[in-house]
Amino acid sequence: MLTLLLVAAAPVTIASKSGYVDFRYRWSAEAAAVPALDRRFRTDAARQLRDLRRDVLLDRAARRKMNSLLADMRYSFERDWKTAGQTPRLLSLSASTYTFTGGAHGNSYTRAVLWDRRLARAVELDSLLQRSGWWDGAIRQPFCALLDRERAKRRQEPVNKSDMFGDCPPLKDVSLTLADTNRNGRLDHVLVTADPYVAGAYAEGSYEVSLPLTAAMLARLKPEYRASFEPQPPVQ
Repeated sequence: MLTLLLVAAAPVTIASKSGYVDFRYRWSAEAAAVPALDRRFRTDAARQLRDLRRDVLLDRAARRKMNSLLADMRYSFERDWKTAGQTPRLLSLSASTYTFTGGAHGNSYTRAVLWDRRLARAVELDSLLQRSGWWDGAIRQPFCALLDRERAKRRQEPVNKSDMFGDCPPLKDVSLTLADTNRNGRLDHVLVTADPYVAGAYAEGSYEVSLPLTAAMLARLKPEYRASFEPQPPVQ
């Protein structure tokens, strides 16, 4: 039986503020305690910083040729990997990323990583299920209902399905993060995040809907993963 080992680790932050670059990349202590994840994020941080510095040099040179007032604009990149939940076998992480490379505003998006400690690699949510796609309907139906409820609040009017952002986005366009909301070492919810421009205009921000993992959903897990989860009552 796999047990959760408490490894001495601390959150890691890599930051740089030089030239015309503001850069910050962070990951949680739980991620830092996994050598393969720690290496993965260090490699990604180095690549993101290198690419940002390259883009700044190229864009500044182009803007100077055009005598643009934005030639000395600062570029930004921020990525923060947080622990959404962990069990003896699984570590669930979610990253929020913000970039600014010019324009009217920056851009932000969300990504998730699910790490299987026994397999020592990242796995897809579908790989936990006895059959691929078995959770799709159980997630999308309540997500769409709760999303429309929240969109109506923010827009202060009912959602018009014929509008540009009236439809419910497919699951391939949103981020799914398994979460332990009561921090008891078992996963109990899935967080469904629609980034700006996915379910609404930029001014509406991102939408995050927390859905309980019901007994019917957990019955579709592969047996070896069921100990990592606990059922919750369905959405009312």
